[in-house]
Amino acid sequence: MELAEASIARAAGLNPKLNAFVTMTAELALAEARQAEDEIMRGAYRGPLHGIPIVHKDLYYTKGIRTTCSSKILADFVPDHDATTVAKLHAAGSVLLGKVQTHEFACGASTSSPHFGPCLNPWNTDHVPGGSSGGSGAAVAAGIAYMGTGSDTGGSIRIPAACCGVVGIKPTYGRVSKHGVFPMVWSLDHAGPLTRSVKDASICLDVMSGFDAKDESTVDLPAPGMRDYGDSLKGVKLGIPTEFYYENISADVEAALHAAMAKFRELGAEIVEVKMPMIHRAQGIAMAICLGELSAIHEEWIATRPQDYGPDVRLMLESGKDLPASAYLQAQRARHLVVQDYLDALSGVDALLTPTTPITAPRSGDFEGSLQLARLTMPTNLTGLPSLSMPCGFSPAGLPVNMQLIGRPFEEATILGIGHVYEQNTDWHTRHPAL
Repeated sequence: MELAEASIARAAGLNPKLNAFVTMTAELALAEARQAEDEIMRGAYRGPLHGIPIVHKDLYYTKGIRTTCSSKILADFVPDHDATTVAKLHAAGSVLLGKVQTHEFACGASTSSPHFGPCLNPWNTDHVPGGSSGGSGAAVAAGIAYMGTGSDTGGSIRIPAACCGVVGIKPTYGRVSKHGVFPMVWSLDHAGPLTRSVKDASICLDVMSGFDAKDESTVDLPAPGMRDYGDSLKGVKLGIPTEFYYENISADVEAALHAAMAKFRELGAEIVEVKMPMIHRAQGIAMAICLGELSAIHEEWIATRPQDYGPDVRLMLESGKDLPASAYLQAQRARHLVVQDYLDALSGVDALLTPTTPITAPRSGDFEGSLQLARLTMPTNLTGLPSLSMPCGFSPAGLPVNMQLIGRPFEEATILGIGHVYEQNTDWHTRHPAL
């Protein structure tokens, strides 16, 4: 109960500075916390999320609680059912603090809503929190919530994790149900958690995972868990792509990644170079798929309510309308080339080690900077591979830098285990913004 009360008080004190919340549910949180306290005292413990305050990205349907997608179009929409993941997290005993901001309909990396106002970065409120799951990233980094749900179509879990200095995992496509999560792009969307530590990410992912008859893309596999490497990564091989990932990145990001490589070597891991000759095609292929499906999802609204979209989202939707069907189909045919590129690169290593974003969090209003944020994350939406974003340093200006561990299909346990060993031997995840 005290934990919920502290989180509610912190949200009330900090949200005016961050604008992370669309809807706060303090009364519900207190009622759920009382129930959790009673159940735990009676010995009816539901697991490690029992009584833990969380937030949901405002794309996740919550029965009886409005789900706006940070848009004018759905400003008053109240679902009559929960998303599958919302129901699972509720069944695990979590306490809902409220619904938090997304970039409008998840269509951007800054979480700067023209309808609800911009969400701001807890490390420096002159900067964006990343997106599109910026509200979850900001709430977790600010110490308001212990976990926030996110969705990831081009990096929307991993980018705010990087900009806010927290942990975010995009699982393998099909690992987590997307039923009841408003779609951005059907074939690229993933759902997953943002948390304060790798272990917390593993716990939350286990709860969220599993087959769902309401989502035909899901697979019937056990929860991934986290591989136990002990305190050494001896025998682990990490691949460093010689193409794409380390090109055109800022000096701050490059320095942090090289320091992370040195730490991995110290922990016993072997660092090897891997070639990825097809990787430069990934972004063009992904954008053709993205624009095609996005415009189809919004076809009715963009025809009847174009004025109700923010200018950046409206531009994306109108661009998608002009995309030839042949370009979309050719992109879907070509994506297997990039998938094979990754599988070949991963065949001799346990994971790939890359930056999450090429730069640290841009300033609010820096449109060009925000456009850069998804460049290194979007390829694994195209391939569906699991990707973990976690802290590995800070810029001289005090902004977080995250690295990305990319694994083979359904091997989340491997990248989480590797990330956990690194995390236990560094202190990046223990640093918090001085709000």
